[in-house]
Amino acid sequence: MIKLISGKYLITAVIIFTISAFSTASSQKITEEQHQNDAVKLEYNYPSGKSFKYVTDSKIVQDMDINGQSMLVNIAVYMGCEVKSTGKNGENLNLEITIDTMAQSVDSPQGSTGGPINDVKEKVFNMIISPSGKIVDLSGATKIVYTVEGGGESNLEQGFLNYFPTLPKNPVKIGDTWVTDDTIQSKTENMSLWMPTRSEYKFEGIEKVDGIDCAKISAAISGTRKMVAQSQGMEIHTSGPYTGTQTLFFAIKEGYYIKESVVSKMTGTIDIPDQNMNFPVVMTITSSNDIVKQ
Repeated sequence: MIKLISGKYLITAVIIFTISAFSTASSQKITEEQHQNDAVKLEYNYPSGKSFKYVTDSKIVQDMDINGQSMLVNIAVYMGCEVKSTGKNGENLNLEITIDTMAQSVDSPQGSTGGPINDVKEKVFNMIISPSGKIVDLSGATKIVYTVEGGGESNLEQGFLNYFPTLPKNPVKIGDTWVTDDTIQSKTENMSLWMPTRSEYKFEGIEKVDGIDCAKISAAISGTRKMVAQSQGMEIHTSGPYTGTQTLFFAIKEGYYIKESVVSKMTGTIDIPDQNMNFPVVMTITSSNDIVKQ
């Protein structure tokens, strides 16, 4: 039973729950009085032809209670990629994504698995986002399939569903708040995910990060995750409510984000109908996505 859970299920969870979080880059506050009454329009506008490197680092701690016995699993995911604009598609932005590196590891009572995922190295796909960061077309990512040690096949879609943080549609001033409701849905051969999310945002102020004026935006996030994964011929259902926080630094004039961090915690259940088993799980995720200075 423990072997089943720490195998395919955990690998699937890694891909699905890679959201963005923790950042170590330093930032310095600048005088805000001059900006206090200025509304700014935040939108993506990566300069055409120029490449931007990002590094994503995520940690997932999964604590399951199986018949009164705690089973702790630690998952680490790392990905580096390059983002380059190839021009506009109407008002939307065409982006070319090149995967530099990807790796993940799983440590459980059954041992350690994982390592580099060489299947995706130097793979390239195109995607389209709106000026506010909404996904318009991500079909290219679904075509890049890879295999993870200890798991089955997956593709790059899950890793990029939330890769570009959503921005407010209207101009905002320091202190403004707004709420968005969205639902992430994804389906592959081995997994389906349904995740409605509410985000309560606040424009905290303007700070310099590496010499660039950035809008600092915070958010309280909440919602529900419902996932069904296929493992060794059986279905594994994972569901439960989650809450968390998000912090984003977006370069106002340049039109791209510098760093984003997300911390979230889900308290739910894992259900395996074929085994007539059901037990609680707590999943804590910390993740960061940072631009790399070149």
